[in-house]
Amino acid sequence: MRHASLRDLKAIYGHFQAYRDVFPHIRQDALKRRIEAHHCIYQDGVVITYQQYKKRTRVGDVQIPAGSIMLHQILNSGKFNGAGRKVFREFVAEIVKPSGGELYLSVRKDNKTARDFYERHGMEVAGTVAWKNGTIPGLVYRLKNCEETIAVIAQGAEPRG
Repeated sequence: MRHASLRDLKAIYGHFQAYRDVFPHIRQDALKRRIEAHHCIYQDGVVITYQQYKKRTRVGDVQIPAGSIMLHQILNSGKFNGAGRKVFREFVAEIVKPSGGELYLSVRKDNKTARDFYERHGMEVAGTVAWKNGTIPGLVYRLKNCEETIAVIAQGAEPRG
């Protein structure tokens, strides 16, 4: 995995700006902090921001255990070219599995493209969340079986749903 460096900040921010409809909340200073904390992957035009929770954290109606990885954003600047799949799989194998925690993420309920991607990669809905005073509904996903997913990824196949 290639972690982003501060040299990549402008390019990464530009990718998010190109999708302001999906990522209206992304700020350059927040990206800079993620990069400095080594919580930003930038590889093959794909950006993944994440953090490992130090304590149990509530997201919507889900209690996420301490030690879990929360994926904040994943963006493939070359949509539908396979790079997102490849980098996500490496992320699970090289970041999530060694952490000993589980993988969680939240996504807007109306983002069908993202939801389909997560479900194809072995994630399942763990609960719900909402933003903007409950006006934007979302879902919390959890990687069902990290060990099985890693084994399947190593073989280059799709995890079972």
